[in-house]
Amino acid sequence: MTKQGNEGVLISREVQWFVDTLRKDYGIRVTAQEVGYEGLELGMDEVDEVFIPKELFEVIPTTMLYELMILDESKGNVWSGTIGFYPNSPEWCLQVIMKNDELQLRKLLSLLD
Repeated sequence: MTKQGNEGVLISREVQWFVDTLRKDYGIRVTAQEVGYEGLELGMDEVDEVFIPKELFEVIPTTMLYELMILDESKGNVWSGTIGFYPNSPEWCLQVIMKNDELQLRKLLSLLD
């Protein structure tokens, strides 16, 4: 799902979440155009445990989909945001924010919420 930003550019809801979270929770004002992003399908053996929401699965899937967003801040900090998706579903199951490879936020999202 996408929405139109202030500059008339379509923005994914994942990038919008990252931009909004940086502004509200960390005081960093950034536009969606300053954020790099890509979608990845990764095996559980390819990612750090912080990106595997084991608590949400009875059986851990072999892969998950991730939307990764990166901001290289002018102060020299590198912020990354990650949204994890349920296998075969557009629903988010995990939100992660890291600053310079240090965990700032990890939030599990259940389909039942």
